[in-house]
Amino acid sequence: MRRTAFVIVLLGMTLISCTTRQVSPTRASRRAIDTIFQSRVIQLQPHMDSVCRMVRDSVYASAVDSILRERQEEMNELVK
Repeated sequence: MRRTAFVIVLLGMTLISCTTRQVSPTRASRRAIDTIFQSRVIQLQPHMDSVCRMVRDSVYASAVDSILRERQEEMNELVK
């Protein structure tokens, strides 16, 4: 008995929750979303900056190494 009632309630909830109309956020919900987003950006900004610096430094080091390697190969070719 309980199982059948549970299945009926569950089935009813799934059918009721389906909607075909588009849900547009209200002005208040947009403001709340913007506030939450801004606070998360402020919290994550130092971490994002440090990751950016690490990636940038590694890319620069790799690029410099590549350029120096090419120059060395060119100099070796000229010496031959």
